[in-house]
Amino acid sequence: MNGVLKKLLLPVTAISLLFFFNARASAIFDNNDNQESQITVTTKLNNVSQSDIEEVKKEIWKALSSIPPILGIEYKKTIKIKIVDYGICNATGGIIFVPIAHVRDKSAAIIHEVTHIIAKHENNSFFSEGLAVYFQERFGDFNVFPNYSVPLDDLVRNNESQLMSIAKLKSDNIIFGQVETERRRIAYIEAGSFINFLIVKYGEQKLAELHNSKSLNYMEVYGKEIEELEIEWKHYVLGNPLMKK
Repeated sequence: MNGVLKKLLLPVTAISLLFFFNARASAIFDNNDNQESQITVTTKLNNVSQSDIEEVKKEIWKALSSIPPILGIEYKKTIKIKIVDYGICNATGGIIFVPIAHVRDKSAAIIHEVTHIIAKHENNSFFSEGLAVYFQERFGDFNVFPNYSVPLDDLVRNNESQLMSIAKLKSDNIIFGQVETERRRIAYIEAGSFINFLIVKYGEQKLAELHNSKSLNYMEVYGKEIEELEIEWKHYVLGNPLMKK
C-alpha cells in the first residue's frame, strides 16, 4: 500500500512544484512589466550606458514599491526621468532631471524627488521635504543633501544649538527655498528627523492619515498640537526619555 501511495504522490509533487515555479516566474515577469510601464528614462547623452539606466530604474522602483503603501495610497502614473550632463537632481514639470555624474557616484537624490511627485504637498515645505529626506535615507543612498551619509538624528544632535522651532518651520516655506544656506540645510534635517520620529513613536498608519488628510492637522491625527510633538521629538532625538502620556 505504501508503495502505491508513493507512486501516486510523485507525479502530484512534481505537478505542484511545476505550478510553484511557474507562479514564481510569472511574478518576476509581472514585476519587470510593472517597472517598464511605470518608469521612463531618456537622455540625449552619448556616454550613458545601460547599467547607468538600470541603476536609475532600480532607485525609482525602490520608491514606487515602498513609499505608496506607507502613505496609504496607490500610484499608477509613469515616473519620467531624464539623465543630463550637469546640475542637481531635481523635479521640474513632472520630470526628474538626474546628472549622470551623480548616478555614477551614487549621490543622486532620486528617491527624494520621486517622493515629491508621489506625495504632493507643495504648499507645506516642512512636511513635503521631511517626507522626501526621510524616504531617501530609509530606502536609498543618502550620500546626498542634506545629510551626506550621516544619519539624520546624529546631525540633529550635532547641530543642537542651531535647531529652529518646528512649530515655526511647518508654516515657513521661505526658509526651505534659501538655497546654499546653512539654515535651509538644518531645516531639511529637522524635517526629515521629525518624520522619522512620528513613524517610530506613532507608526506608519498615523503618518498615512496625516498625509491623506491634506490639511495636515496634527491635532486631528495625533491628538496633540505640533508644539507638544516637537517637545517629544527633542526628547527622543537628544537621548532623553520620551514624555509620558
